[in-house]
Amino acid sequence: MFERYTEKARRVIFFARYEASQVGSPYIETEHLLLGLLREDKALARRLLHSGGSVESIRKKIHEYPTVGEKIPTSVDLPLSNECKRVLAYAAEEAERLGHKYIGSEHLLLGLLREKASLAAQLLNEEGVVLERARENIGEWQRPRLGLGWLQSKFGISGKGGKDPNVVEIHGQSLDFGYVQAQVRVLSKFAWRKREWKPVDVLVESVTDRIFFDVSLRDDPRFKHVAGGWPQDWCSICNWELNADGGAEHSSGYTNGRQWLCVECYEKFFTSSD
Repeated sequence: MFERYTEKARRVIFFARYEASQVGSPYIETEHLLLGLLREDKALARRLLHSGGSVESIRKKIHEYPTVGEKIPTSVDLPLSNECKRVLAYAAEEAERLGHKYIGSEHLLLGLLREKASLAAQLLNEEGVVLERARENIGEWQRPRLGLGWLQSKFGISGKGGKDPNVVEIHGQSLDFGYVQAQVRVLSKFAWRKREWKPVDVLVESVTDRIFFDVSLRDDPRFKHVAGGWPQDWCSICNWELNADGGAEHSSGYTNGRQWLCVECYEKFFTSSD
């Protein structure tokens, strides 16, 4: 059933099964699939939801629902609910519409949005994520813009020796080539400078708990100032975590003033090439 699914999409379903088991649900529901997606594909979640506050808001709302029963052992293979089955069918359709041979986490998200009456779709809509805009954004991010040969040469990928030319390896994880290609194209618009990562002060909206980065509004009564309230960031390409406690490998990166790149991605994609 999952032959066309990327490794990331399969992990989304694995984590969805885990979330369902923790609340004693006999089925994997759409909200569990959404939790799995937020957990596994943080880069996609950040791009669509625009802030960690929105991600946490969704998690909080789902976890506020009462548990269905006793925890179920994770070894139990829970079935998909009918809503989730439709979501997977929609995901396959969205992949076909975009001309993708694989089904990824981005297609699962579009499938969730198409199941409009589901809890997952309602929560995403409340955070401003709607189907048509998400389709446009994902299509733009994944549209090939850079020459295939250029990006493959950066990694020495040719398809020879058993290597998959549609996959790139960064920090030991496999990433879809088209996704990396689109991200590099967008991020190449910015100037990048090497910096040591440090926790960032933020404002938290009192009513919604959403995070706001412009601390010049700290006197606004709608917000509360939290020193070091943003304790980590992630590489905008590979999702590598940058933080102040993970040693030199995690504390150093490149920034454009808001987004970050890990050292490996910067050196592979943004240094001068022949």
